[in-house]
Amino acid sequence: MYFINPLIVVGIHISFLVTGILGNLFILIVNFHNWLKTQDFNPSMLIINSIAIIDIFLQGAIVFHVVTNFLFLEFYIQAWVVKPLVAILISLTFSSLWCSTCLCFYYCIKIVNIGGSFYYKLKARFPVFVPWILITSIATSWLVGLPIYWDLYMDIRPLTDLTAANVTLIFTATIKSRCECIFQTYNLLAGVTLAAILVTAGAIVISLCKHMIRMKKNSEGSGNSRLRSHLSATKTVTSLLLQYLIFYGFLSSIFIELDNPGGFIFLFSFIVVSTFPTLNSMILITGNRKLSNSLKKLLGVRAHTANTEVTVTTY
Repeated sequence: MYFINPLIVVGIHISFLVTGILGNLFILIVNFHNWLKTQDFNPSMLIINSIAIIDIFLQGAIVFHVVTNFLFLEFYIQAWVVKPLVAILISLTFSSLWCSTCLCFYYCIKIVNIGGSFYYKLKARFPVFVPWILITSIATSWLVGLPIYWDLYMDIRPLTDLTAANVTLIFTATIKSRCECIFQTYNLLAGVTLAAILVTAGAIVISLCKHMIRMKKNSEGSGNSRLRSHLSATKTVTSLLLQYLIFYGFLSSIFIELDNPGGFIFLFSFIVVSTFPTLNSMILITGNRKLSNSLKKLLGVRAHTANTEVTVTTY
């Protein structure tokens, strides 16, 4: 029994689907158009495109889950439907999360200056490793997500509703884990990923803040444009970090409230988590000069010619 009309929930998720697909397709189309002009497929473009593709599939899987769960429950609770669907959802979620971690780590390598020959060699050769890191991240995500297919089962409990005229059979269906630990394991892995994002994003923000302070001291007049660029980059990375913190908090709530899927906390947490692919595309677009300028051109808004990305979004 749900506390809110299922059609309202489905409508909310469909709006997320439309917005998310439009945003992520916009990223792919603009990057493909730029590649046709320059024939330059840089590592950040590869990572951003990977995130966009994964987020499109993730948003579609979320909507399929919501529609079947709320409107076609008898179909949803069948083992051949719910088990692969949950495995796909978890695998795509970790794929998006870990590819986003790769993006933060790539920015960190490019922006943060650390002494030592090893760091400079890593910085020079890291773009070569990016495709392999993405492949490893995605493959690991699926290796982590697929075991739930064999661990998951539906706890279906029939209830009989007696009335004067007839007898109505009502049932409740709850997702359960046989080992009773797999969701806690997923929560722990998400926490490890968040910690990695927190460290890399924190290092980027600190490095950019230090650089802005140096610019103010050394070239107050001539460095204003560069100062604005670094400030924009800091806001972008901070937005990503804030989004991941919110995502992890509500993802934890979902794992905790699995026994009460019709409750307010579970439904609200699931709605917030479902915004992740859409918000991801918005942050990536506004934080990338080529993408943001293309969007402004599409909307008829005058684009700024100054570079607003620095190294954080141009590599």
